[in-house]
Parts: sequence; structure tokens; C-alpha cells
Amino acid sequence: MARISLDCTSSLPGIPLSVLSVPMENKYKCQQCLQVLRKPVQAQCGHRFCVHCFKQLTSSGPKPCEACRQEEIYEEPISILNSTEAFPDNAAGREIASLPARCLNQGCNWTGSIKEYEAQHEGRCEFERIQCEACQNFILRTEKDRHNERECEARTLNCKYCKVTFNFKDIKAHDEICVKFPLQCKDCGKKKIPREKFNDHSKSCAKSKSACPFSEVGCKSVVCTNGKLGDHEHGSTMEHLRLLLPMVLSLTRTRAEAPGAGEWQEDSGLGLYRAPEEGAGAAASVQPVGLEKKVNALENIVCVLNREVERSSVTMEAFSHQHRLDQEKIENLSNKVRQLERTLTMRDLQLSETEQLVRELQFCTFDGIFVWKISDFSRRRQDAVAGRAPAMFSPAFYSSKYGYKMCLRLYLNGDGTGRGTHLSLFFVVMRGKCDALLKWPFSQKVTLMLLDQNNREHIIDAFRPDVTSTHLTSSNVTLLAIVFYLLCLI
Repeated sequence: MARISLDCTSSLPGIPLSVLSVPMENKYKCQQCLQVLRKPVQAQCGHRFCVHCFKQLTSSGPKPCEACRQEEIYEEPISILNSTEAFPDNAAGREIASLPARCLNQGCNWTGSIKEYEAQHEGRCEFERIQCEACQNFILRTEKDRHNERECEARTLNCKYCKVTFNFKDIKAHDEICVKFPLQCKDCGKKKIPREKFNDHSKSCAKSKSACPFSEVGCKSVVCTNGKLGDHEHGSTMEHLRLLLPMVLSLTRTRAEAPGAGEWQEDSGLGLYRAPEEGAGAAASVQPVGLEKKVNALENIVCVLNREVERSSVTMEAFSHQHRLDQEKIENLSNKVRQLERTLTMRDLQLSETEQLVRELQFCTFDGIFVWKISDFSRRRQDAVAGRAPAMFSPAFYSSKYGYKMCLRLYLNGDGTGRGTHLSLFFVVMRGKCDALLKWPFSQKVTLMLLDQNNREHIIDAFRPDVTSTHLTSSNVTLLAIVFYLLCLI
């Protein structure tokens, strides 16, 4: 039986039963998915399968037919599902193609045949509800484009300012941290200032307002613009001095009223204490000013650090997003590599089978006559005597193009009673692809000749096999019959 290819572009299982407008007969049902057959194939046991389901069943090698087991008619060689033994069932395919069909989708009134349903309507119905790959919601096929562009909560967008990709639901959160997001200065009214440069603008903006340094001692100009702060300090010098005078006089009186340096004073409830040294009052008055300067310096440092932390956070967010994208790309590429490796393995297997077939065809004959020349006889016989390679098999040959498949098996050191003294030659009938078409048991006349290359004395024997032998059936896997045992003097 010739090998039949099941290559098919269809990757869909069976057609749903509810598509049919009439009750379905069992002969139109796939034995695997239990749906209406789509591109049916028939196994050697007679059961039908969708080509998609049959490929899945036999993808890892031949499998037993479960339908045969359920029907309790399981036969070992016939009930094995093998892609090399199945064939497309075109007759069943034509019958199924003419069956009446209808659309399953609510609101669609389409009717026609199964053939028209597969070719024109399946996968194209406007009323079909499909699942969005991003948000997993079900939508009508006609609304897919509008949903992807305007409604999908999980759709991805690119920020028009920093070009970073993010989900639509994160748009507000991204605007709060986008370093390129445009801001407007409330003081000067300037627009489109990137967030990363806004702090620098606030410091240099001529209309930005700052507090007067002398506001803590009573200056009424608490806030003024950066451009007029210098003018204010120049023009209000005398006023600032008058505001400072009472504070200086108060500090002077406090120092004058202080006890003598190093003297012990008595205070009720506190006991004796030493009066502060001379100059301690001045140091005490200077100390708050120094602390204030340090506080201001620390505040400036904290502001700078906050800006750096914010900038680092934005950078980390961008890196994290890019890392996720890279991981997805790596995973996709890994899946493609694994798929290519599987494809390459299948190609290697097919190439190996092809090479084996070519080697067989190179020495194969189809007229029932085969001449077997054994090269390097001395070395091969030494291997046989040593037990390394006791037996040799010849290439296969055929009685005719569609006839029996046969080969020869040779023991150079003998076998059985002839071991060590004779050559043992066996004629072997092998399993062939056309055994189902041939007559069994094998009863053809066999002639074996050991040719003398000097054409002086050939050893010839002819015989017919014993048809009553239990070994002469086509059910044996590799060796159907050993029909001749020739002992020749070495």
C-alpha cells in the first residue's frame, strides 16, 4: 500500500454539531473530538477522524484506536493508528460538504451547506463574539477595531512626551511622573516647561516670588519676585537696620546684666552654679544664626536629594518596563527556537528515512533474482569466528514490483549443527507493504546458488517451503519464515 501524505493547512478540529440543520449520522462523527468531521481521514481500521485530530493523535508515533477498543473489535496490527497507513476520505468529505448548515451566532440568519459555511461564513460572521487578547472581554467581530483603539482598558499607548510604552489604565499615574510632561509656571505664565527642568526654571524665573531674608525680624515685604529681591534689599537697608537695632540692644542688655565670669551664684531650688564666662552671651546669640544657616543648607540638600530620588524613580520605572518587554521578547524567541528545534528533529528523521530508502533502492531488485557479493570475506569471517558479528543480512529484494519482500541471512562460521564447520545460509521472507495483496502462506519455489567465481563448481539447491508451517503468515513483525538451511563446506 502506498504511503499517503496527510499534509493539510487546516489546523481546526471538527465542526460543532449544532451547525447542522439535520440530525447527524454516526458515520460523519470524528472518533476523537466527537464533532462533525472536518477534512476526514480514514484509518486502516475503518474509523474516521478529522485530519487535525488524527495529526494530534499520531504526532508522537502510532497509537491504538480507542474506538476499536470500545467496540471490542481490537486487532493488533489493524487497530493501530499510523499516519503512514491512513488516507483522506474524499467520499465522506463530499457527503459532509453537502449537508445543510446554519450559523450559531445570535442574530445571524445565515443558512447554506457545510462547504459554504467553511469557505464563506466561518470566522467571518459579523455577529460572532470573539475574545480580546488584551483585556479578555468578549466583543462582536465588527467592533474589534473600535474596541482596540478606543475602549480596551488594557491597550498599550506611547507617551507623546517621553515615548515610554504603558497601559491605558496607567495613563494618569504616568503623567504624574513623566519627566517630559509639560508644566506651566504660575508666576511668569510660561508653558510647556518639562517637569525635569521646572525646578531650574523656578530658581531663574524673574517673576518667581521669594521670601525676604529680613521677614523674620519684621520686614513687611514678606514675598517679592526674584528680579526685585536685590532692589528691595538695597532700598530697604535703613529699614532693615532699624528692625535689627532693638534685637541688638536687647542682646547687649542681657550681656550687661549677666553675673561676673566664673563666679558662683545661688538659685533657689537649683543650688550653686557657675556664671558663664565672658563672651558666652555673644556666643549664645550667634549660635541661633549658625543653626539657621545649617538648617537652610540641609533643606537645600534635601530638596536636591528629593529631585534626584524622583528622577531615579522615573528611570527605574522606565528600566522595569523595558525589562518586562525584553523578558517577553526572550520568551517569544525561546518558544520559536524550541519550535524550530522540533521542526529540525522531524526533518532529520525524514532525511534519515529517505537515506535508508535510497540505500535499499540502490541494491534492490524487483525480478526475484538477487546476487549477493560479500567483500572483505577474510575479515568478516574472523569477526564471525570471534563472535563479534556472527550473522549478516543482505539488502532486501522483491519477487516483483508489488510482490514478496525477501532477504538472505548468512552465518560465515555456521549456525546450529554447522557452527565452526560450515557456512549457514537462510532465505528470509520479510514484511512488505503489499502483503495484504499477496497469497499466503508463501509457496513459491526458491533456488539458492553458491557461485564459484572460477566457474568450475557451483553449489545449487532448490526447494518449496512447508505451507503447513505456522511461521508462514504475514502477521510476524520482521521474520515471516526461515525456509532453507544450507550447509556448505568451508
